[in-house]
Amino acid sequence: MAFSLRYFKIADYPKTLYGDEQAFAWNAYNILKLGTDEYGTPYPLHFRSFNDYKAPVPVYLLVPVFKVFGMNAWSIRIPIVIASFLTVVVFYFFCRLFLAEKISLLSAFLFSVSPWHVHLSRGYFESTLSLLFFLTGIYCFLKSRLKTGWLILSSFFFTLALYSYFTPRILLPFFLLLLFYIGVKLFAGGKVKSVIAPYLIFIVIFLILTLPMIKLTFFGGGLSRFKKLNDSVSLVITQTVNRERNASLLPLNWRIILHNKATVWLRIFKNNYLEHFSLNFWYLYGDNSLRYFLGNMGMFYLYEMPFLFLGIIYIIKNNGPLAYFLLGWLLLAPLPASLVGRSFAVRSLSILPAPFVFVAAGISFFTLYIRKKIYKFIFIGGLTAAVVCMLGITLVKYYFEYPVYAATWWGWENKAALDYARARESLYDNIFISDYYTGATLAFAVYNRYDPRAFRQAINNPVTLGDNRRFIKLGKYYFGSLDLDPVRLSQNIIPPKSLYIGRPEEPDSSKTINAPDDGRVIFKIYKTD
Repeated sequence: MAFSLRYFKIADYPKTLYGDEQAFAWNAYNILKLGTDEYGTPYPLHFRSFNDYKAPVPVYLLVPVFKVFGMNAWSIRIPIVIASFLTVVVFYFFCRLFLAEKISLLSAFLFSVSPWHVHLSRGYFESTLSLLFFLTGIYCFLKSRLKTGWLILSSFFFTLALYSYFTPRILLPFFLLLLFYIGVKLFAGGKVKSVIAPYLIFIVIFLILTLPMIKLTFFGGGLSRFKKLNDSVSLVITQTVNRERNASLLPLNWRIILHNKATVWLRIFKNNYLEHFSLNFWYLYGDNSLRYFLGNMGMFYLYEMPFLFLGIIYIIKNNGPLAYFLLGWLLLAPLPASLVGRSFAVRSLSILPAPFVFVAAGISFFTLYIRKKIYKFIFIGGLTAAVVCMLGITLVKYYFEYPVYAATWWGWENKAALDYARARESLYDNIFISDYYTGATLAFAVYNRYDPRAFRQAINNPVTLGDNRRFIKLGKYYFGSLDLDPVRLSQNIIPPKSLYIGRPEEPDSSKTINAPDDGRVIFKIYKTD
């Protein structure tokens, strides 16, 4: 079930590749064809894209896949499908370290049908890949029982997590402290001295493996995304401080004490952090970004809520070290996302899969608590019906509604323009497509498997038309804007035998491309004979 939910029609749902998917794919395609990234840097350890830097593992993982299957939507997404499926498998074995087989299977089942994890397993999300390495690192660490071989494996997988996504770079320093504490409790009876040698080996190997990433993170732009997000937070903090001081009647000294960057930052961080555990985020509305979640439903199924609290109580009473570890996991996981913003499905993914252990334990305990067979049968039947119903509603929403109302969150605009032009390209000598929506040229290159060398040449050498408009020329396709107004349109600015797919603000035309959800104009179409 875990594999089928993630794999079914993976090339068609979501219907388009969003910007980061295209960026990962294009850099991998450049590595395959030229041995460089899209900017010509040979085999880099981080990839510049969209004025940002992306981790290397998601890019290099695609290279052998493209070598065998070519570059297409299926081959771009299949590595994450496999990684997410393996995450469920590793989670089962993690549970078996502490729990009986039935609870472990139930935990894995809950994870396999999780709407949060399933959704982020059907696009090329590096956070999903990083979660596999993160969880495998935890499993190997706890499996080690101070054996060096398993600790070396653990350090290797934690390193892969760091090289896959940026949030583990913030989370892992805190999380490793929790792991060391639990390791001392579990394997050394609380005696720190007996674990110093193996843990020192673990730390040394981990630091050696991560030194290149540490250097790139702090001296090579590896925290660029975090810095961008943090700059936005800093701007909000400054504006809030000024507004609150101006709105206060207190003396200036008291206004400075009560309303300053530190107090505002702490309040924002506190609100962001606590929102990760809110009823709205977990069970009612979830993430409001329609690219990263389905919208208007919780990140977890509502039926899980009572069993979560019951399971926490049960595990605390029966397996203290596991309870403390899982609760510590839940408390630490939101830290990276909280530093730069509100609860966010992608950056907060490391919360998973810890809650499912509590939910499974709660269901198992409640089932055992019911003595009469008829009541037990009714409970199991009702719970099964709830699972089937909620999963069914989620799948109907995902396959029949989400492709419509979330289309424009996935870069549908550029794909719609390219599909429209491709169906008619034999009729025209020139095809102009507005770059009003970010990433039109990259979308063209990925969907058409354009020659990377020719693409780079075109990007670096835009063409200038007669009226000083600059365009990126890829074959007969020109990406830029003719900036039409009624006067320019009457002056026949569009060359003969050309198709222009223009911005929605340009003059009215008889043909348009409209958004599938609310019908708003996305592009206006102009043709010349």
